[in-house]
Parts: sequence; structure tokens; C-alpha cells
Amino acid sequence: MLASTAIKSLLTFKAFKKARQRFEQTGSSKNAFITSDTLSKATTPPSVVAITGAAYALSKTADAPKLQRFLLKSTLSASIAGLLNAGLKRIIGRKRPRAESGPKIKGPALKDKFNSMPSGHASTVAAVAGCIPRSSGPLLLASAAGLAATAIIGKSRTKRDAHHLSDVLVGSCLGFGVAYAISKLEKPVEAEVENLKRHTPLHKQV
Repeated sequence: MLASTAIKSLLTFKAFKKARQRFEQTGSSKNAFITSDTLSKATTPPSVVAITGAAYALSKTADAPKLQRFLLKSTLSASIAGLLNAGLKRIIGRKRPRAESGPKIKGPALKDKFNSMPSGHASTVAAVAGCIPRSSGPLLLASAAGLAATAIIGKSRTKRDAHHLSDVLVGSCLGFGVAYAISKLEKPVEAEVENLKRHTPLHKQV
């Protein structure tokens, strides 16, 4: 009885040890991905705009108006958020965490080490996430995935010492704000286009 209990305890300990090792390996691999150059390069503002723009161009070959609308809004939102972000970076001139010397806030600056506030990666990913409609169950899940992606990018930027947490939060707010503005402008623009179509003679439309 005592020998059986000891064997079971030993087996349990070994199983727990293996599970812990696997968990630690998984955790380290996740951290490696989050801090990787690949993720960083794939989520720069130009990369996000290029990806959404290419996806929109491909979607034009299929009969998927909702997908096309989402991708078009995403491309516009990411582009505008990226431009606003680039301007704010240079106006604010905040030093990145990884910068070794210089004042914390320099003011207008072009050097990369003073381009910390706000985060361009966070703003463009948030701009895309903010364009996901939230009208049904699957879309709510997609929206949640978009928010999770924004959080992951934020963690990535802070882990790489590229940004302070406040940079990521401001960048995310900027991206979501641009996406909201685009969504509010969408209906008036569509209504104006439809109105022009109705009042344009057929021979001019052709």
C-alpha cells in the first residue's frame, strides 16, 4: 500500500513537472513571437495599409460587398491613422524607452529615438479593429479578436522597449477614433452617391 502510494506520488510529480515544462516552453515561445522582428515589421503602418489594401483589391473579384466595405474602411482608417500618428510623433518628440540619452520630451524632432508618442503600430491595428462591424454573434467574435490583436501589439511594443504604455494607449485611442469617424462619414457619403446616381441622366452614367 505504501509502495503503491509512493509510486503514484512519483508519477504524479513527474507528470506535473512535464506539464510545467511544456507550459513554460509555450509561454517562452509566445513571448518570442510577441517580441519578434517579424511581428513588428508586419504591423508597421505601411504594412497594415498594404495588407488591407491588397485584400480589398482581391475582394473586388468576388461578390462580397460587406467584406469589401470593411476592407475599404480598414484601408482608409489605417492610412489616416498612420498619417496622423506620424505627424504627432514628430510634433511631440517623446523619447523612446530604449533611447539612452537626451531629455524625456524634446519637442519637434525627426530622430527615431524621439518618436515614441503615440504608437503607430497600435494606432493602425486599432483602426482596422475599429472597422469590424458588431451587429451579430460572429462579428462580435471578430471584433473581440481585433481588440485582442490590438492588445497583443501594444504588449509587443512595450516589451521591445519601443514605447511606453501611455504611447500604446494614445495610439489605440487614435486608431479607434479614426475608425469611428470613418464609420460616421460612410452613410452620408453613400447617400450622396446614390442621390447623384438618381439625378444623373442614363447616357451620362454609361
